[in-house]
Amino acid sequence: MKTVNYFLVISLTVLLSPIFTACSDEYPEDIIIFTNTTIWDGASVSMQENSALVTHQGRVLEVLDMNDPDFPEHGDIVDLNNHYIVPGLINAHGHVGMARGLEAGPEVHSEENVREQLALYARYGVTTVVSLGDEPQEAFTVRDQADFSSNGLARLFMSGPVLNPDSPDEAFEQVENLMQHNPDWTKIRVDDGLGTREKMPPEVYSAVIDASHNHGVPLAAHIVYLEDAKGIIENGGDLLAHSVRDEPVDSELINLMLERDICITPTLTREVSVYIYENRPDFFDDPFFLAEADPDVIDQLQQPDVQERYTGEAADYFREALPLAKENMMRMHNSGIRVALGTDSGPPARFQGYFEHMEMEMMQEAGMTPAEVLQSATRYAAECMQIDDELGTLEEGKWADFVVTEDNPFDDIRNLRTIRGVYIGANPVPGI
Repeated sequence: MKTVNYFLVISLTVLLSPIFTACSDEYPEDIIIFTNTTIWDGASVSMQENSALVTHQGRVLEVLDMNDPDFPEHGDIVDLNNHYIVPGLINAHGHVGMARGLEAGPEVHSEENVREQLALYARYGVTTVVSLGDEPQEAFTVRDQADFSSNGLARLFMSGPVLNPDSPDEAFEQVENLMQHNPDWTKIRVDDGLGTREKMPPEVYSAVIDASHNHGVPLAAHIVYLEDAKGIIENGGDLLAHSVRDEPVDSELINLMLERDICITPTLTREVSVYIYENRPDFFDDPFFLAEADPDVIDQLQQPDVQERYTGEAADYFREALPLAKENMMRMHNSGIRVALGTDSGPPARFQGYFEHMEMEMMQEAGMTPAEVLQSATRYAAECMQIDDELGTLEEGKWADFVVTEDNPFDDIRNLRTIRGVYIGANPVPGI
């Protein structure tokens, strides 16, 4: 990604035509206006051409036509040179701070690592991340103390440790301990590891769900099997955090999800990450990937002993399950269930930022239109993660988090890769 030097804040009074004759006292004095752009606000069905985004103190005031007679007469402008604006992307299922490169564990846990990863997400246009599980304590500190807008960091929401109690009583204790950190979500795994471990039984995960809800905190569940997806929803779970991979979704699950307004994050790239490094993947030649990738990590992933780790039963299972996961995603989507962008990026070799773009491309290939993918990555992701009061669309009062692209992402979701600027709270993210 290259720095674009024409994103300069300059005086509106110097550049704006005299045709803009609105009364200045209708707007605050310190507004910033992003002009000469085509805008999709995340709520409308189409883009608005020849438009401007008016912001104040990092939040959206309104979207205006450039020829609106009430266009403000004062303020600072950023001329976007006929490029496109879409709301900042939201990863509804990522992970922050748990790994660095191919290393994971306490030795890589630090506030610096968390901040570096949030900055990486931001440079790829992912302006918000919901980190669902096993983040280090340092991530809570960053979440609570960081000035995301001023420092070019993706906004952070998180669940903390993934809970794995053995009994309802232990479920209550673990939830009580977790709540001391004020998590945004609770996360559990209902998964037998392809038959290698005991799966959390319904009476236990039901207790976790109830205990979490007693604190007003929603619960996301890692699932693999259709039966478990139904059980989670029947017992009050709030999000299916992965695809159903063992059999086609049926009308029972679809009706449960519609009745209870439950979303899913398909995490198709999670499946890919389990087997793709058995050989050298094609994206190792993608300039969009290479712009941010660590060459040492790329080299490590091409070593025979490392490639061997991406073979075996799990690799075979998820490779073979991926087509069904895509089909299940489309069945849900076509039935009216909200699909939220989620990738499970953040563990080793699940590349933050790039995997979100890969996921969106896979969603488009599976049958979603570019506009539907964009909705999944913005408005729906915010709604599903219960952060839509301030994020997800460029509507009045919400944070002015947005991505500027050279090409129209409504034509092809890959056009989101033509990033020419990212703004968080109307502040430019550095390094683009």
